[in-house]
Amino acid sequence: MKLKDVLREEHIVVPLDATTVKAATERLAERLVKSGAVADAARLASVIERAWPEDLVTVGEHAFLPHFRTDAVQELVTAVGIAPHPVRWEKDNRRSARIVILIVAPPREAPTYLQVVGALARTLSVPENVLALLAAKSGADVLRIAALEAVELPPQLTVRDVMTPQAFTISPDRTLGEAAQLMVERDVRALPVIDDAGTLLGMVTHRELLRHLLPGFLQRAKTGEYRAPTKAQIHRGSGDPKEMPVKDAMARAVLCLSEDQTLSEVASLMNAKDVDRFPVVREGVVVGFLTRADLVRRLVAP
Repeated sequence: MKLKDVLREEHIVVPLDATTVKAATERLAERLVKSGAVADAARLASVIERAWPEDLVTVGEHAFLPHFRTDAVQELVTAVGIAPHPVRWEKDNRRSARIVILIVAPPREAPTYLQVVGALARTLSVPENVLALLAAKSGADVLRIAALEAVELPPQLTVRDVMTPQAFTISPDRTLGEAAQLMVERDVRALPVIDDAGTLLGMVTHRELLRHLLPGFLQRAKTGEYRAPTKAQIHRGSGDPKEMPVKDAMARAVLCLSEDQTLSEVASLMNAKDVDRFPVVREGVVVGFLTRADLVRRLVAP
């Protein structure tokens, strides 16, 4: 499939009348609704409002790519807008661009959706393609741009192609406080728990940290009192939760991936299970880690 195949002339807005990315997204969504490409206009408007501004890819100073997955559409659709003046991003007013491309897809088309986001981002990272878009006076001009005809959606990749091979892990006897510190230092949201042989035993995430550490923090914030627990209390698990062994707090039921699974399978699993991070294992041993962010970074890379 060519990149041009996901674009339709009636979904291209030139000029795009908007001063902010959100306003531009709303104008493009209105164009999709008007053309009949949206089955549930109210649901799409709600998704845009609720998910904003997390679902947004920026391509340098060239373009913004807001993208959403929702049952408001029956198939993947895109809308392209080219503004006569820079459109600013509300989250950072120092960033602006004249090109805004809205991508909307039903959850079942997650693999194609990720491929389209990546293909558009890579295409717009080439200055010549950006200049050609900015020079377009109509939807027909946009569709005549040679790069859109030349770019093909990437083939199926596997987990091995995308995963982070050096996963940050923790041993089961380390404390929950140490796990929290490691997450902050490494800027990660989950740590596979492994034994000395590298075998996966479980996983500790922000969810486990909040479950065990937040109640005590709130109590101290309320009363201002803090009493150091005795060794006996720590041993019984009734003392400072930061001293709790990771093995007592970790989640033991963990969804894992194998290196040979396709990204199509991973995207479907993310949607079906509402999980966005996975240890990658080989014969039970952790050999990597994969997150939704890893997918997006790989797909938008040149």
